[in-house]
Amino acid sequence: MLKEDHRIIWKEKNDLELMLIIQKFIEMKDIKTVREYQKIKKENSSKIPSLWVINERFGSWECLLKRLGKKTYDRYRWLNYSNEELYEVVQSFIVTNKIRSQRMYEEKRAGKNLPSLSTMKKRFDDMNHLFNRKSSAVICATDFELLTSLKNEIVRLNLEESLSMTEFRKRYDRDALPSIDTIMRRTNKNWEELLTEIGYDYRPIKTSRLLQNLEN
Repeated sequence: MLKEDHRIIWKEKNDLELMLIIQKFIEMKDIKTVREYQKIKKENSSKIPSLWVINERFGSWECLLKRLGKKTYDRYRWLNYSNEELYEVVQSFIVTNKIRSQRMYEEKRAGKNLPSLSTMKKRFDDMNHLFNRKSSAVICATDFELLTSLKNEIVRLNLEESLSMTEFRKRYDRDALPSIDTIMRRTNKNWEELLTEIGYDYRPIKTSRLLQNLEN
């Protein structure tokens, strides 16, 4: 016995009939992206047409959404966000939902207006700081609290004379405050600007080091 070709069912329907079926389904399942549609299609193989049928009939998933009057998923919208803005959006979601891993983030963000892990990896060298408790607390701290913690750590490490960022990176207490990169990203200040903000003058040290390099 020949296996029934379910594609014939969709071919027999006109554009309007297909659009009504798809519209009802994506609204019921709250589907926003073609990836979500394909994933749910596997669990509902006979209820909705395949992406192949959609592309053949309407040209693409985006073209179908336009005909349905729905906003298309803008995969490039996060390019308009600065690193700081993107970090704050993601970190706020992570803190609120008590997310502790990249896998958990991907599961929780499904269907929500949030950047993917691949998008974030293109922006941030280190993803681990987003998913640990210490870094999660950064978003809850004010800039004043972060700067106060930074100054206290510089004093504790006895770095007030050298103000060396290299030494600070090596020796700072990772349980007491986030990395200097996180603080710079959060405050939108470089190392010299941070030191000025907390009462240190880094310029003489910087000038002295430049002169030493020239002499060498």
